[in-house]
Amino acid sequence: MNDQSDEGYVYVIPEIIEDRIQISGVFLQPTSTSMVSYGINLSFPELHLYRTLRSRELSLLRGKVEAVLELWEKKCLQHLHYQTDRYRAAAVDQLNRDADKRLRLLRNILLDSLDSTPSADWLRIECRGVFSVTPEELYGIPDIPPYILTDADGRPADVLRLDQVRKPDLEKTKNQFGAITKFFRPSTVREAVDQELERWSKKRSDIGVANAERRATLRQAQNIFDASKSMFKAGRDSDRHVLQNIKTNYGRLASGVLSSDSASCAVEEYCDLIMMALEYPDEICSNWLVSYVAERKVLHLDLDLPSIDQLRVPKAWQYSSSSAEVVELKLSEREVAELCDLVSYQMLLRTMRDLFVADEACAIKAITCNGQVAFQSPGSDEWSNSVVISISADREDLLQLNFLEETPSALVEQLGGVAAGAPHLAMPVQPMG
Repeated sequence: MNDQSDEGYVYVIPEIIEDRIQISGVFLQPTSTSMVSYGINLSFPELHLYRTLRSRELSLLRGKVEAVLELWEKKCLQHLHYQTDRYRAAAVDQLNRDADKRLRLLRNILLDSLDSTPSADWLRIECRGVFSVTPEELYGIPDIPPYILTDADGRPADVLRLDQVRKPDLEKTKNQFGAITKFFRPSTVREAVDQELERWSKKRSDIGVANAERRATLRQAQNIFDASKSMFKAGRDSDRHVLQNIKTNYGRLASGVLSSDSASCAVEEYCDLIMMALEYPDEICSNWLVSYVAERKVLHLDLDLPSIDQLRVPKAWQYSSSSAEVVELKLSEREVAELCDLVSYQMLLRTMRDLFVADEACAIKAITCNGQVAFQSPGSDEWSNSVVISISADREDLLQLNFLEETPSALVEQLGGVAAGAPHLAMPVQPMG
């Protein structure tokens, strides 16, 4: 594990993804109420993963970062294992089972979720940052002084003291002179003895001063360490209070009235937790933005849909003796397009249904959901989002749909959803709401 700092906050990045991910700085965004929202971008180019995390509370944003990093660590391990299997002839059967499972999961995103109700795990976004101080903060230099001893928690605990020099053997000093010098020039002998005693006294004094300075450095570092740790604990307690307050506010929505700001914050964080709990196949990079209009009890959801290129998943595998590796058998263009359309419609319906079902406080009367696809303009490095499906539905209208009998596209049409064409064509529509 490696520490990463962001504006004074330290969070832990799993070592296996440390050099594979990119994390932006924290930025501010306006909201529909008087409060501002904090945001941060995370990307994992190797696995085509990206997330834009937002929260009106900075501590919750940091908790979300840590939750995503934990998830990405698991995905990275699965990816590395998968890449290894591609070069093993014995793995063909397992790869084919995995391919069948992936296609089944993608084709049944909606149906597989009908028997379950997602729940909000508030502890998932609790800040778990580790306490840490740098040598620069403690000692004013880049590295810990070699004479400082620390305990198991990294707190400066003691110093290595310099040993005092032994008192010189004055008889040995006197014996350096012959009998004649001792008899005729005793002052010379006394001068040598005095000089030896003076050198010893100075060394003794210098060592005493050096040890005193080391002890002073230790005490100062201990004071800074203890004060910093107290601030860290106080900040963590404050963060937990913020999280508990938002959780309490959401619960109060079922029976009480909150201010617009408090209600919006509570519902948005709750819905964000529900979205984080939704499990999609690995090929889907789930990214979203929620905003809640408390006065109308309407949730606005911008949901990123997979592009057709992201769904070019393996149809099957076979081992090639000529290349000595397992070769992928691809879906046809028609099959990929059909899969993309099916996944897109299902994602919108499943997400809206799960949010309504999980809304224990009945704070959401209606959801406006805009499914968007990211695309790159020809000849440009800039990426843009285009809304390709837009739906607005009340709770009762959506939950009474027959998800088992009707096709996802027919269900979207029943709700009055709009699309300019098949979703895989990424043709833009005017967003509702």
